Amino acid sequence: MKKKIVSALLCVAILSTMLVGCGGSGGKSSKADGDKPYSGEKLTVLYMSGVYAEAAESMVDEFEEKTGATVEVVDFPYTTLHEKTLLDLTSGTGSYDVIDVASQWDGEFAPYLTDLSDFMDKDNYKTDEFIEKVLENSGEWQGVQTGIPNASTPQLFAYRTDLLPNGLPDTWKEYREVAKELTDKDKGMYGISVSATTGQLGGVFDYILWSMGGAWADEDWNVTIDSQETRDALNHLKEIQDYADPSILSWGTEESIKAFLDGNAAICETWPTLGLVQAADDESQSKVAGKWALSTIPYDKTGTTLLSAWDVSIPAASKNQELAWEWVKMYTSAEKQNQFYDDFGILSPRKAFWERDGIKGTYMDTVREALDTANIWWRIPASTEVDSMLNTVVSQYMTGEIDLETAVSKMKKGIEEALKNAPPEEGTKNYNM
Repeated sequence: MKKKIVSALLCVAILSTMLVGCGGSGGKSSKADGDKPYSGEKLTVLYMSGVYAEAAESMVDEFEEKTGATVEVVDFPYTTLHEKTLLDLTSGTGSYDVIDVASQWDGEFAPYLTDLSDFMDKDNYKTDEFIEKVLENSGEWQGVQTGIPNASTPQLFAYRTDLLPNGLPDTWKEYREVAKELTDKDKGMYGISVSATTGQLGGVFDYILWSMGGAWADEDWNVTIDSQETRDALNHLKEIQDYADPSILSWGTEESIKAFLDGNAAICETWPTLGLVQAADDESQSKVAGKWALSTIPYDKTGTTLLSAWDVSIPAASKNQELAWEWVKMYTSAEKQNQFYDDFGILSPRKAFWERDGIKGTYMDTVREALDTANIWWRIPASTEVDSMLNTVVSQYMTGEIDLETAVSKMKKGIEEALKNAPPEEGTKNYNM
């Protein structure tokens, strides 16, 4: 856990003197106290460890100077962030004034979050500046704006342009054929690198399933996972093990990207903005400089890829909601979004960002294109249980612990149990298919 607290004692001292001189009774400062209306107040913000927390840290000094408040940035890794956040929300403790929410948690967290509409109306904060597909999947739940999108990354593939001059094929069948042709195990060269460790493998299964036309359930939550598309997706994953490094089942994003940068894989299935695009043209870090490009995943039947999206929210239990809103506004502002990309590689959900010089007309056009079709898994409370189950079952199948039919059966049972344990709110439709 990282913490950063910068004191505002000078501001407090000045304010105290003013209050005594005016016969004030002390306590929290008035919002009309001048340039620093929040002197003496403390804001605690929670982010996922890594670039999102680092971006928050980078903003602290400026925010404190502007408001007079002090800020503590707390972060946890993704693997524990959900549990830590949910515990605080459900207990009503109010330990955090701002939280960065993975959009698949929106529905689960919504009852414990503040409706931001009044704040947005007061400051004329416009959401039409955001990409529609991202806004649809992040921050809004059942017609209530509980968060403001702050990051959006679609699942894309990087590939070697010298080995694949015509780009990636349009179907998974052709994709496997190309990967097979480019694999030379004796030379340590493989067609594919992929993040296939448990915890990430479920997402890989999802984008293959969706692009093949499959789904977890229909719009009325009738489970549809027992399908030919599910079997085809699992068979695909099983086969590509032959065209990837034998260690892929223990690989996360870092290892997958490194294999590509080292010239040991023709295609990299990963989140490319989490290190690949920053290093790929740096010859000190990459053997593929000038010989790579980004592509959307094989279209197959739908072209639907996976979306990673985050939105900044204010817990209902926060005692500093006005100050929290000031943080949300600054963190999601166009200025900060541009800065966060320049300094940390965070992709903005704002439309104007993609029109910037150096963005438009580059490989980033492919990233922007993917955001219009990217999808997130369910955003209802059952989502976390289903995602965890799918990760486990797909991993068991990949390692040979269970066979195909057992895997499909366990998936079906797991989804049905998750929906039983946490039924969707009445009237909620499943549009994430």
